[in-house]
Amino acid sequence: MLGCRARGNVLAAATLMDPSSKHDRAEVRRLEADGAVLFVGPNLRVRVAVLQPGVVLASAHGEVIGSQDVGVEAAVLGELDRELESAGKLTLFADLRQSPRLPAISREKLAQWAHLHKGRLLTCHVLVQSQLLEMAMSLVTMFVGGGVLETHTRPQAFLAMVQKVAPTLTKLPSVPEQ
Repeated sequence: MLGCRARGNVLAAATLMDPSSKHDRAEVRRLEADGAVLFVGPNLRVRVAVLQPGVVLASAHGEVIGSQDVGVEAAVLGELDRELESAGKLTLFADLRQSPRLPAISREKLAQWAHLHKGRLLTCHVLVQSQLLEMAMSLVTMFVGGGVLETHTRPQAFLAMVQKVAPTLTKLPSVPEQ
């Protein structure tokens, strides 16, 4: 459907240790039928699809609340790192309409990641519905600097931009239930 390529054929559940708290964090990585990868936590689900080398569409539902959700967030950034290393540059489309807010620690982590890769990040387009999330993206933009992050509020215009690199995509994908 999307023409995505997958990062392996593994349906995996990995347990990570958080050295600061010594609590187990379960991270579920599930390969979807169309080649996208779904990361699942109790309060956060993120679907990551590579549309073409160096172009990723990530769709999120929920937010980071507990340690298992932090594991999902870290796994998504790891997936983006792998694509960045593979392709050399990265354009990110992130549909965050189903995420009500971005906690400060997540905002800082995202800003640090974007700042670290700024030279190889092409424009990151973020679709939001929540005004809180829109403000959070503004803070990330101030930290990273202009030209890297663009925030959007109109789904049809966002979809039109994604369709420039994935013309067969007729609608923005939803994030599957667990």
